[in-house]
Amino acid sequence: MFSAHRLVFVELFVVVAAPLLMAGTANQAVRFSAIFLVAAYCLVGLWRAGAIRDYLRPNWRGFVAALPGVLLRSAIAALAIASLVLVLHPNRLFCIPRANPDLMLIIACFYAFVSVLPQEIAFRAYAAFRLDGLKVSPLPATLLSAAVFGWVHILYGSWISVALTFIAGIAFYRTYRGSSSILAAWLEHSLYGLAVFAIGLDHLFYSGPGTARLEAACMAAPLWP
Repeated sequence: MFSAHRLVFVELFVVVAAPLLMAGTANQAVRFSAIFLVAAYCLVGLWRAGAIRDYLRPNWRGFVAALPGVLLRSAIAALAIASLVLVLHPNRLFCIPRANPDLMLIIACFYAFVSVLPQEIAFRAYAAFRLDGLKVSPLPATLLSAAVFGWVHILYGSWISVALTFIAGIAFYRTYRGSSSILAAWLEHSLYGLAVFAIGLDHLFYSGPGTARLEAACMAAPLWP
């Protein structure tokens, strides 16, 4: 059996290597299966340690207290995303809502549960559990959690994706720790992600069936004359 410290190194190796192995595939089923498996592994680990109550608490009082900050940061993030789109890809502004509003509705309904929730289990709750076990102090823990969260997005093939998710990961981890509420971090992550897909940075965080058609539709009907 692995000691706890050795197991952490094995887990880190898998987290570093797996995104590189998956970087060449556009198969969303493979990607979603991977995050579900990771989340399941993390849930089992928390359950076996008797840590689910400590690390997956909704903590409604903390959630309510954190809500104004979550909403403010989400609004700032949306403005930053819009600015990036205008600078980097102005014709992609509101690409999905313009080109495929039905798809945007599907994303709005399911993204928070299918994508965000398993990520929060893995990269906030389980990461905090492991970092606490290693007695890592708050600032390095925040940076380590954000670095791992950012790195896994290299599977989309862009360092911009990694940089943006590293910054977002700092915010999510601080929200999680400050509120002691997995719900607060989940909501903030969900709002940032919906802004990414609605405003036009979706191509940095999704590639798969329909991507080329969506891109063509946006370019065929540019927002600007």
